[in-house]
Amino acid sequence: MKVDNTKETRRQAAKYAVTLIIQRFIGLACFLLAAGTLLNLQGWIYFFLYFMISVVSLAVMLKSHAETLSERGKKHDNTKGWDKILLPIFVLLTFYGIYVIAGIGVRLSWNRLSMEWFYVGIALYLVSCIFNIWPVMENKHFESTSRIQNDRVQSVITTGPYRIVRHPGYTGIVIWSIAIAFMFGTLAVGIASAFIIIIICIRTYLEDTMLKNELTGYTEYTKIVKYRLLPFIW
Repeated sequence: MKVDNTKETRRQAAKYAVTLIIQRFIGLACFLLAAGTLLNLQGWIYFFLYFMISVVSLAVMLKSHAETLSERGKKHDNTKGWDKILLPIFVLLTFYGIYVIAGIGVRLSWNRLSMEWFYVGIALYLVSCIFNIWPVMENKHFESTSRIQNDRVQSVITTGPYRIVRHPGYTGIVIWSIAIAFMFGTLAVGIASAFIIIIICIRTYLEDTMLKNELTGYTEYTKIVKYRLLPFIW
């Protein structure tokens, strides 16, 4: 019997979207269990934004970019060896570990930044969401792992946020890391955020090198868009 590829793609995309929502609920549980209280306004504001933006963006992706979501949920044999090490560390720290650290800070009443920094964090968080969502909608090759997608005839994307930096999705993660440090406001969360940024910088460098060596047209693209991650910096 012939398989309806469109139907299967949407099923896989929906499955991945549900996985992401569950991932976020686990992150919330990590925070609440570590905090030992439900009475933390800053935490609830953060997770409200986190869930609201996730649900809206996933709904839009399911409707108009189901193929991209479907591919992001797949595992591939040709994922680069270095990414098989970096990605699990990144996922554990970004989606779970940092919330445990933030929760412990609430439980132990660690010193916090003033509320003014919390509002700065909200503004940065909203900016990070633009760079986390826009590249995924612009780039159908935006997968979760680093590899050359010969099976999907990968090409260089030069539109949208890719006119600003070469890895705008990673730019979004860097901005988010700074935002969450301000929103939870403790030194420990700031240190965890710094580790996330270091991982992203390493991953950006390695992925950029991979694309230069293995993706046709990418070297020419780097001559037009000169910055990997942050305009005028790197």
